[in-house]
Amino acid sequence: MSAPHPPVALKSNVIGLLGAATLGMVFLSPAMTLYGLFGPIFLACGKLAPMSFVLALFATLPTAFSYAVLSRDHPTSGSVADWASQATGPRIGAWAGWLVFLYYTTNFIIQVVAVGLFFNELLIALGIVLPINVGFSAGVLLGSAWPAWMVYRGLSLSVKGALVFLVIEIATVAVLCATIVWLAPSRGTPITGDGFSPAATMANSSGIFRALVFAMLGFTGFDVVSTLAEETRTARKLIPQATILALLLYAVLVVGGMWALTLGGDAAQLAASAEAGRMPINEVAQAVWGRGSIAVTFTALTATLALIIATSVGASRVLFAKGRRLAAPAVFAKLHPRYQVPWPALHFIFALGLIGTFVVFACIGAYNAYVWWATTSTFFAMLTFLFGNLACIILNRHRLKAVGGLLLFGLVPALGIAVDLYI
Repeated sequence: MSAPHPPVALKSNVIGLLGAATLGMVFLSPAMTLYGLFGPIFLACGKLAPMSFVLALFATLPTAFSYAVLSRDHPTSGSVADWASQATGPRIGAWAGWLVFLYYTTNFIIQVVAVGLFFNELLIALGIVLPINVGFSAGVLLGSAWPAWMVYRGLSLSVKGALVFLVIEIATVAVLCATIVWLAPSRGTPITGDGFSPAATMANSSGIFRALVFAMLGFTGFDVVSTLAEETRTARKLIPQATILALLLYAVLVVGGMWALTLGGDAAQLAASAEAGRMPINEVAQAVWGRGSIAVTFTALTATLALIIATSVGASRVLFAKGRRLAAPAVFAKLHPRYQVPWPALHFIFALGLIGTFVVFACIGAYNAYVWWATTSTFFAMLTFLFGNLACIILNRHRLKAVGGLLLFGLVPALGIAVDLYI
């Protein structure tokens, strides 16, 4: 069997802590989590929506620890695929690699579907009413082209573009949530902490579980930082820091934001909006901002564009690493001679994104396509995290003899495994 090609390598020392954490935050995307997942989560558990994110945070922390440890000890753009190979051998590692690839690729497709949905919403807000297949399709094609122009020209440009989008979306979300909270008493909605009630959570456990599937999807994305190891300065130090930093900053934003949004939502109106193929967040924004709600649609588009950048970068790096190890066709390990970016892998990612979007849209409609791909991506994410936690235990088995090592490198990843299997 032919040996992998070690000389092929991504361009090194491209970004630092801010760049790596930025891409992690962009992949997590507080705005798109709130815009895209508020509808299905609120419909599942109502006012307990913020509690679902608190539970998802605690469920995610053990896996984040595993990724931080593995990134420190074994930095690689292949992430879980390479870690699983080191821990269990190349055959299982190859399977793990395809799971990672499917996780990132299905997450990429979610964003392609979302850009079509929000572009159609923007047209409606501007008074341009087209058949949804026309508006949606135009959004998908136009919304994929701009991020592609960035990611095909290198990671530095991708991160800068993503950072601009991230600042815009966080500012808009903060103002929207502040407005909802400010107006809530005058609209007859008391400001309470009922969304964090343990008693109510236990009473509505079935709804919380349905919501938790989507909330866990909201917390997937911190792991994309690990795929930047070969392109980050002092990766052993900065990649673990960026992983945890991105996750915790994101958690503060989405828990507070989800609590604020529940003060402005009506379950019946949101359900009707979803059935019409529209995004429920627009109902909330229109109730408090009126015509100004177009700002939400606009920033949803910018957030989705940033996510397309982050997810395509992650998926292409994983596919590049697989091609370099010959666990995938070697063509995917080829880099553009000028930009040092895996163009063949990016070609494949964007082609899959367009095909997956239009096929599922044709079968079940726009909004349902978003929910379907979201559920599918959560499934592959949990399997990916399972392999990451297993690799953390196996590669750190020499540390398990001490009590502290057993707790940190045995118990913590084991908790992550339990969550992955439960979800």
